[in-house]
Amino acid sequence: MLITKDIAEKVRAKRGKLDLTKSKTAETLKLSRTMLSKIERGDYDAPKRIYQAVMSWLVEDL
Repeated sequence: MLITKDIAEKVRAKRGKLDLTKSKTAETLKLSRTMLSKIERGDYDAPKRIYQAVMSWLVEDL
């Protein structure tokens, strides 16, 4: 499932808003820091589990 540049920007914005490090964000999402870096760059075809984890994290405060 494609992590678009728009989704990537939202991940970076939320991480910044919460003042989280990449390590802490990756830990929260149960990902490696390398995987989080790929997600934050966008245009990444993520496995379903990772895509769902990212999207759930983005909407949990709505």
